[in-house]
Amino acid sequence: MRFFEPVHAVSQSNLEHRVSRAEDGRVNSTQAGATARRLMVVACLLLFGSLQGFAKEQLPKGYKDWLDREAAYIITRDEKDAFKKLSTDVERDKFIERFWELRNPTPGAPTNPYREEHYKRLDYASQHFAPTGRGDGWDTDMGRVYITLGAPQQKARYVAQSGVRGMEIWFYSNTHPALPPFFYVVFYEKEFGEFRLYSPYMDGPTKLVTGIQAEQGRVQAVQQIDRILGREVAHTTLTLLPSEPVNMNDAESTLQSDLMLGTIKDLANHPYTVEALRLRRALTEEVTHRVLLSGELLNVLCVPLRDARGNVRLHYALRLPQPEDFAVAQADERFYYSLEALVRVLSPDGTEIFSRRRKISKYLSKDELEPLKGKPVAYEGWLPLAPGKYKLNFEFANVLTKTAFTGAREITIPEVGAQDFFVTDPVPFFQAETADPARVEFLPFTGGGVRFRPYVGKELALVPGQDLMFFYQIWRPQASGQNGGSAKLLVDYAYGRPSLSGTAQTIHEEVAKDQFDVHGSMVNGKKIATTDMGVGNYRLTISLVDPDVQQKRFSTMPFLIVSDSPSPSDTWGIDDDGLAEYLSSGQADLDRGLTYLAKGESQTAAGSFLEALRKNPKNERARARLADYYFGQRDFGKVVELFSPAEVTAQTEEGTILTVADSLDRTGKPNKAVDLIESALKVKPPSGPLYLALGSYYQHLGNSDRADAFERKGRALMTETPPKSE
Repeated sequence: MRFFEPVHAVSQSNLEHRVSRAEDGRVNSTQAGATARRLMVVACLLLFGSLQGFAKEQLPKGYKDWLDREAAYIITRDEKDAFKKLSTDVERDKFIERFWELRNPTPGAPTNPYREEHYKRLDYASQHFAPTGRGDGWDTDMGRVYITLGAPQQKARYVAQSGVRGMEIWFYSNTHPALPPFFYVVFYEKEFGEFRLYSPYMDGPTKLVTGIQAEQGRVQAVQQIDRILGREVAHTTLTLLPSEPVNMNDAESTLQSDLMLGTIKDLANHPYTVEALRLRRALTEEVTHRVLLSGELLNVLCVPLRDARGNVRLHYALRLPQPEDFAVAQADERFYYSLEALVRVLSPDGTEIFSRRRKISKYLSKDELEPLKGKPVAYEGWLPLAPGKYKLNFEFANVLTKTAFTGAREITIPEVGAQDFFVTDPVPFFQAETADPARVEFLPFTGGGVRFRPYVGKELALVPGQDLMFFYQIWRPQASGQNGGSAKLLVDYAYGRPSLSGTAQTIHEEVAKDQFDVHGSMVNGKKIATTDMGVGNYRLTISLVDPDVQQKRFSTMPFLIVSDSPSPSDTWGIDDDGLAEYLSSGQADLDRGLTYLAKGESQTAAGSFLEALRKNPKNERARARLADYYFGQRDFGKVVELFSPAEVTAQTEEGTILTVADSLDRTGKPNKAVDLIESALKVKPPSGPLYLALGSYYQHLGNSDRADAFERKGRALMTETPPKSE
C-alpha cells in the first residue's frame, strides 16, 4: 500500500474540494479546470513513478523462484528477510553460495551432499505429487513433507473404499532433533488425486470417512476405519505418535500430533535448526576453514572406557601434529590462547543426537609458556554414550589464527551380554601418573585411578630402546558377580613383523578376576621392551581367554620401529575444562539419555533423565523428556507431579506444556490446565496448538463462549501460510 501514498494527496475528493473553493470566488472555473488537469497529470506521474519503484524492488524471476520454490521450505525467516534486502545480483549470488555452504556437511569440498539431496527431493516432489493435471507437486502437502524430511522409511497406500477415503501413511524415524524418534504422517484424498495433510485434532477421523459415519462423530468414524482398514490405521488416525496413548472408545486426540505437524511445516525456523546454523555460521565467520581430510592435519583418537559407576564414556583426543598450527597472543606482560572445540554425535543415518561445544581461553605467564614452546597441542575430553553405533564430527579451531581443523570417526560402543566379556582397543601412552583424587571422576583417559597421556597420531612410531606402553580395559556384565570357577583370565601378548617370518614373540600372563570393580570393569596394561626390535612395521595382538565360559577375545594395535623421528612423547595437553560441571550439573546424564532415546530404549533413557534432574532440578530438557516418557506410560499423575514445582518459561517447549496440560485435564483438573496454558501464552509467542488446547479445556469447564473464541484463534494461527516474496 505504501507505493500509492503519493496518489492520496491528489485524490478525486481533493480535486473536488479545490474546485468547490474556486466556485467560492477565490479562483474562476477556468482556472479550476486547468488546476484539476494539472493535478491529474501530477497524480499520473506520481503513480507511474511509484509503480516504477515497485518494479525495481521486485526480485528478478530466477531469484524469486529460488526464494519461493527452491529454498521455500529450508530457508529461515531471518535469511529470507536478509535476501530480500539485497540490491544486486552479485550480492544475491554470494548469499546463495553462502546459504548452501552453511548447510554443507563437508565444508569446502567440491560437492555439497546436502544441496544435491535437496534438489533430488525437489525434482521428485515436482514430478510425483502434482494433483492430476494441475500445478506442481513441490507446492503440495506431500511435496512439502517429502522435501523437508526426505523419503519415508515405510509407506502404505489405501485406495478409496465404500465409506473410507483414500489415504497414504508415511512412517519416519530419527529425522531431526526437533521431531520425535518415530512418527507417522497421514495424507487423505480430499478430491480425486489430490491428497491433503491430515491432522488428528484439527481434522479428526470424520474427515477420512464418507457417508453417514462422517456425520455421526469421531467414535463412529474411528470404528468404521477400524472395521475396514484395521486397528493400526485407526490408532494412527487419532495420533501420529506410536508411543502416545489413545482411547479408542472416546476417539479423542491430543494436540501433540498437530504440534509435530507444525514443527515439520516450519522446521527451518525451529530453535534446533536456527541454533545449528548459528553455530556453523559462528565457526565460519570466526575462523577460516581449511579443507581437510580426516587425520591429515588433525589426529583423532577415540576409545570407550567405563567409568567408576559402570557407565560408558567415549574418551577422545584431538592433536595438531604441527606446533605452528596453534599460536598464542600477547597482552601486556601476559600471553593467552583461545580455542574452540565442537563435537557432534550423530546416529548412523546422520541425525544429530547431541553436540558439545567448548570455548577455552587462558592466560599464561612467560614462565608457564616457555616449556610449552614447540610442542604439538593435544585437546582431550569425553562423551557419555549408550551402546550402539555412532558417527562423530570434530571441529578444533584456534580463534587467534582463524584456523579450524576437522575430523570424523565412526565408532561402536559394544553391549556386553550376560555371559560375555569385552576388551577395548589398546591405547599407547607415553606417561601415566596417579590422578588427582578430587578430579579422578571426570578426567579424560583415566582408569583405575591412573591418568594416562596417550599417543595421538596416524601411527605410533618408536625408536629401538623406547618402551612400548599401552593400557586397555576389560568389561564383563555389571551384575555377573562371578566368584566361582576360575579365578583368573589368561592373557597373551603376541607381537612381531607380519611380513617377516620368525619375528613373532609371545608373552603369557594371568589376570586375577578379583581386580574387577563392582561394575565389572578392569584396567590392565603392559610395557614391552623394543631394544632388540629391528626397523619396520609391527603388529601387537592381545588375546584374552575366560576359562569359565570358554570365550576368547582379541584386540590389535599396529606400531612402527624407526631409526629416528619417533612419535612425539611430549605434548601441550589441554583438557576440556568444563567436564566437572558437565558431570555435576546432570548435562552428561541428559546427553546419555538422548543416546538411549535415539535407540528407542525409552525406559533406560528415563533413568538417565531422572539422574540429570536429581543433579539439577532446573534442567527443563530432562524434565520434558521425562514427561514424554510418563505420558507414554499413561502415568499422568507422575507428569503432574513432575511439574508441580516448576514454572513455565519462554524456554519451556510447547510439546511439554501440552503434555502437562493434558495430564492435568486427565486427572480431573481442567481449571489447572487452563491456568497453565494461560501462563504459557504470557511468556511465549502466539501459538495455534496452545490456543486450541485452551479452548478445549474451557469447553470442559462449560465456558462455551471462551472455548469457541480460543478455538477460532487457534485454527486461524494453524492455517496461516507464510507470504510469498514480492
